[in-house]
Amino acid sequence: MVFSIVDIETTGGSHGNRITEIAAVKTDGKSILESYETLINPHIFIPKSITLLTGITNKMVSDAPDFEEVSRDFMNFLEGSIFVAHNVSFDYSIIKNHFEDLSIPFNSKKLCTVRLSRSILPNYPSYSLGKLCRELGIKNQKRHRAMGDAKATTELFHLLFKKDYDFITHSLNQLSRESILPPNLPKSEFESMPNSVGVYYLLGEKMEILYVGKAKDMKKRIVTHFTETTRKKSELLRKIHHVSYMETGNELIALLLESNEIKKHYPPYNKLQKQKSNDYCICHYEGQDGILRVDIFLKKYERNTVKQFSSMTMAKDYLYMLVEKNKLCPKYTGLERTKERCYLGTNCELCSGNISVEEYNQQVMKSWEPKGLNKWIIGPGRTIEEKGVVSLKDGEYYGFGFVTTDQQINEEDLNSCIVRYRTNSDIRRIIDGFLSMPIPRAFQLITE
Repeated sequence: MVFSIVDIETTGGSHGNRITEIAAVKTDGKSILESYETLINPHIFIPKSITLLTGITNKMVSDAPDFEEVSRDFMNFLEGSIFVAHNVSFDYSIIKNHFEDLSIPFNSKKLCTVRLSRSILPNYPSYSLGKLCRELGIKNQKRHRAMGDAKATTELFHLLFKKDYDFITHSLNQLSRESILPPNLPKSEFESMPNSVGVYYLLGEKMEILYVGKAKDMKKRIVTHFTETTRKKSELLRKIHHVSYMETGNELIALLLESNEIKKHYPPYNKLQKQKSNDYCICHYEGQDGILRVDIFLKKYERNTVKQFSSMTMAKDYLYMLVEKNKLCPKYTGLERTKERCYLGTNCELCSGNISVEEYNQQVMKSWEPKGLNKWIIGPGRTIEEKGVVSLKDGEYYGFGFVTTDQQINEEDLNSCIVRYRTNSDIRRIIDGFLSMPIPRAFQLITE
């Protein structure tokens, strides 16, 4: 057997990860055969907090190839090998998403060195890569860089391979699904679940909704619920009598529908989108000196809001992006408190007097898209004969629907197919996240 030990660095954030660096080490379990490494241009801004963690800057990736340019070489490198990573679901799912954005199918057998380590090396206080490597004496000269982490994971895998080869081969064999089904769930209902993208429901004896989730592969995702062993999950499994689903055609509509269903039904076993958080808002206002400020406010104090975030770190990352991309002054974006020149020095056009207050204010207002635009996001439908449509009116989420591919897609058809849904902070986060990423090939954005 041949294994490819993979590690990636990404842009991070809650709006979806774009790859900034890939490294892979091919091994037979005993020695390194070859390696692969490249920076990747994500075509979106790398947040300041991520740069501080990885050391990868926007300038470093500006001339790097994008994922499409390296996709063929990387696929060839992985071909015929087993995909291995530390917390493999993270690296594998992001790489799979990148391939699927290019309409390239990607499926591989995979192994997780976290799960392997927990079984082969029990009783360690932590199984994070950094702490486990320190415990085992594995050196990593470039922590949080793809090749540094890939080489450290390779050394860890060699140790696991030598210690218990039989368990590694056993881990590659899939368990029988019959044995993991909840006791009250008819096998026929589970077998009828499709391997397609959509929203699924775990239901109780009286058809009450216990849990709502979304997945690119609903049947596969539901299996993961059945194999989790926490006390809370065990309680849920005993209560499951039925499963149901709604196909959505693409993941964006699945995310939107999932959020709506959680807010509507308030299932007892959903947590994240039921929790109320203090949203942080990016707002603009004019100071007494006539200069426009952009700063972070709690939701209850918001005014002239242009973006909302669930954490202060994400809000600050957005301000750093405005400073770098739109040449705003850090003093007037809440990132620096000083009466002197800002930290950009002569590179700041406002502090240097190279532009007037009026010109600077115009620069600020051009930093975000004006409200009031109508948009339609058109993507894959539930069958090849239809398209999924998400509607935004006056910049706000309006709803979604489906049109047949034999229809000429015009404004009337797009409006008539939409089912109205309410918006909320989670919906805005989902929409903002999608629009902030490079639009996948399978989607089309139409603006009125």
